[in-house]
Amino acid sequence: MLGAAGILLVLLLSEDFGGGWTQGLQQLPQAHQQRGLFPAVLNLASNALITTNATCGEKGPEMYCKLVEHVPGQPVRNPQCRICNQNSSNPYQRHPITNAIDGKNTWWQSPSIKNGIEYHYVTITLDLQQVFQIAYVIVKAANSPRPGNWILERSLDDVEYKPWQYHAVTDTECLALYNIYPRTGPPSYAKDDEVICTSFYSKIHPLENGEIHISLINGRPSADDPSPELLEFTSARYIRLRFQRIRTLNADLMMFAHKDPREIDPIVTRRYYYSVKDISVGGMCICYGHARACPLDPVTNKSRCECEHNTCGDSCDQCCPGFHQKPWRAGTFLTKTECEACNCHGKAEECYYDENVARRNLSLNIHGKYIGGGVCINCTQNTAGINCETCADGFFRPKGVSPKYSRPCQPCYCNSIGSLNKVCVKDEKHARRGLAPGSCHCKPGFSGVSCDRCARGYTGYPDCKPCNCSGEGSMNEDPCLGPCNCKENVEGGDCSRCKPGFFNLQEDNHKGCDECFCSGVSNRCQSSYWTYGSILDMSGWYLTDISGRTRVAPQQDNLDSPQQISISSVEARRALPQGYYWSAPNSYLGNKLTAAGGQLTFTVSYDLEEEEEEEDAEGILQLMIILEGNGLRISTAQDEVYLQPSEEHINVLSLKEELFTVHGTNIPVSRKEFMTVLVDLKRVLLQITYSLGVDAIFRLSSVGLESAVPYPTDGSFATAVEVCQCPPGYTGSSCESCWPRHRRVNGTIFGGICEPCQCFSHADSCDDITGECLNCRDHTGGSYCNKCLPGFYGDPTKGTSEDCQPCACPLNIASNNFSPTCHLDRSLGLICDECPVGYTGPRCERCAEGYFGQPSVPGGSCQPCQCNDNLDFSIPGSCDSLSGSCLICKPGTTGRYCELCADGYFGDAVDAKNCQPCRCNANGSLSEICHARTGQCECKPNVQGQRCDECKVRSRS
Repeated sequence: MLGAAGILLVLLLSEDFGGGWTQGLQQLPQAHQQRGLFPAVLNLASNALITTNATCGEKGPEMYCKLVEHVPGQPVRNPQCRICNQNSSNPYQRHPITNAIDGKNTWWQSPSIKNGIEYHYVTITLDLQQVFQIAYVIVKAANSPRPGNWILERSLDDVEYKPWQYHAVTDTECLALYNIYPRTGPPSYAKDDEVICTSFYSKIHPLENGEIHISLINGRPSADDPSPELLEFTSARYIRLRFQRIRTLNADLMMFAHKDPREIDPIVTRRYYYSVKDISVGGMCICYGHARACPLDPVTNKSRCECEHNTCGDSCDQCCPGFHQKPWRAGTFLTKTECEACNCHGKAEECYYDENVARRNLSLNIHGKYIGGGVCINCTQNTAGINCETCADGFFRPKGVSPKYSRPCQPCYCNSIGSLNKVCVKDEKHARRGLAPGSCHCKPGFSGVSCDRCARGYTGYPDCKPCNCSGEGSMNEDPCLGPCNCKENVEGGDCSRCKPGFFNLQEDNHKGCDECFCSGVSNRCQSSYWTYGSILDMSGWYLTDISGRTRVAPQQDNLDSPQQISISSVEARRALPQGYYWSAPNSYLGNKLTAAGGQLTFTVSYDLEEEEEEEDAEGILQLMIILEGNGLRISTAQDEVYLQPSEEHINVLSLKEELFTVHGTNIPVSRKEFMTVLVDLKRVLLQITYSLGVDAIFRLSSVGLESAVPYPTDGSFATAVEVCQCPPGYTGSSCESCWPRHRRVNGTIFGGICEPCQCFSHADSCDDITGECLNCRDHTGGSYCNKCLPGFYGDPTKGTSEDCQPCACPLNIASNNFSPTCHLDRSLGLICDECPVGYTGPRCERCAEGYFGQPSVPGGSCQPCQCNDNLDFSIPGSCDSLSGSCLICKPGTTGRYCELCADGYFGDAVDAKNCQPCRCNANGSLSEICHARTGQCECKPNVQGQRCDECKVRSRS
């Protein structure tokens, strides 16, 4: 019930809640009429059952007064009070709850609070009698203001009620009473099922005839395409208006807050009550987008959908019998979803949907595509299968007979003596090699369609014992009459053995045995004990021309039906006017020697374009298979098939050389040429030409290629696949590959030479043509693993795992390996190639001039000597290479780091670098050394001046 999508969007077409929707829908463009179907939006309240827990006058006559006649400033009228009495004979004094939905100018009224405070709490419940999708609720007050605090609620079972919307006298009360932040202005919603609170409709004015409009859809996130949450939120059978507080004048509010209404002057309290003159509930039947009408059943008094789109059920919530090709889905206003008929070829009335069948694309729909999961039930006319497309056990459908024909299946006639059972080959899809539809499965020694005679090489029916001559290997007309005359490639007294260099003795081989191919390097082979598996991959197919230069993707996306692809004749002619070919993806290409003798099967069909007439539209199909590989292009003879629209043709081709010629000629293909193509298949092309004269959709499906695998399958034994005894250096079933670490010289397949690759034991594989080594290890690189990788040194040609060692420049740890590369010098040993600045020595083991440190000690490195540019690093030994002490400072400087001016000099040795001689006067100074910063000499008594070269005043020289 909650799965319908989109059934509410239509309600948004109306600006108001009640009218115009149906008319607007009818005026939509024709394209819109192809979408979901929905009944008109109706006022559901008019047919509802309505109840309340309180009505005025139920306990006897009671007086009430209209508030509007007692409020100053209102239009002048004569204030008067009236009587409410539910038992009165005067209809104007009766105000039952049914008045709220009768569509007349009458109303329901509750007891006034003169009767007690409990009459603030009054509930009205509508039973719509079935679940509907609700779009809006409109409540119209009568002779009193609209309710103050109240809750609009919904329910499916009249037990559990959930809120739709809260109403409060003030915004503050939204939070205080309902713990919801008030919503001001036009309603907006963060979630589809969000419940809001508003005070907009709880104002005191108007004092009568006020209206409350509640839309359950507008403004919600998925209003345009309703979510399951919104659909669940708007579904209801029961609607409840739970009033909790009568709206009063502010002046009276203070009085009610402190006194029981029964203690207040009745002139005041009898003015406060609820009144409702109309409740409208806009909604529609839940028909899930499959009905345009939902009339009321006069017997059940319930609305019932008039289902379309092949749906059934009271709510169109299921597909009708026979229409289960796809699972039932709800329609939307944007999308029409119909239940689709199963394709039972007219042999069954009912079916069911199977998800597993749909996932595996096993069910054929009425449009000829493997889309859907319809499974036919109780197939008639001796048919069976998912689509009644095959025959029941003991019956078969002859070749060329369509499953659509009346009584397509005929009885099998399997001889009880010679056949394995009573089941014969049912149709072309179940055909095995040499067995056509209707052929029985014979015991060894028996033959014939019904297994009612001895096979060739056997005699004495019904015992059928072997003859003296092999039926497979002899050419005798009667193998039981000697002497035995062996076929060309057969030997032995009874012609039961292939000659050396040949294998696979078969009756239908006119030479008896196939020649060993073995890539021309051996003549010893035998049949494999493998079985055929099938390659089936419909992804990656494309259309092309014979040159392969043009590619056209299938028009029909194969994701819709993974086993089927298609192209329109119009598109094919436009893109490939010279003819088109289906080209197979990589899964069918490469080394396919193990496909020899296997079958290539595919199904073709076509449908006429919608505007074309189907009458007399039988078409002629011309089929050709082309294989390309190793510079050769071979093809089958062109086959013609007559086909009706939507009829399927299964093409089966055995991959045998006698069925192929050199493309474009009548030259037969030799076994050597055939196997040379298969060893490296570059292209598989299917040329399917239709002669129709009208536009159509051409379909290709289920292209299967049998290829032998070395494990059990449901396929037959792959006796046509050779297993050769290969000479050293060769491998593969036909010696088509080289051993690991070997290459095929010049890439020659037939008769090619496999020789070892020269990788010096540093690689397990190499390019099978160039011999270039792949994935060199042991820190080696180069085309032949003959070089050490950067950061390693040694001689990789020695062929050991220790050939390349890490560079040690000077140590082989990361913190002390200062050169990224190194090499081995035959006389000097390890030489580091790229010592960084500051390092020197063959292995970067010392610090260069001007640098200091211990690079040969773990964690050590070379740092620049810090001599304040007062040292000439070109002078050997000017800086201590271990400690960093500056040993030969420039003239005038001194100190560990040349940071001072030397004795006899003064100035700034670090920044200004201006150390200059003191030049102290020898006669006036005590020494030649002056102050290191200022240059002041130490003067003798009575001498002054920076250089001590002046006498003080009153002193003689």
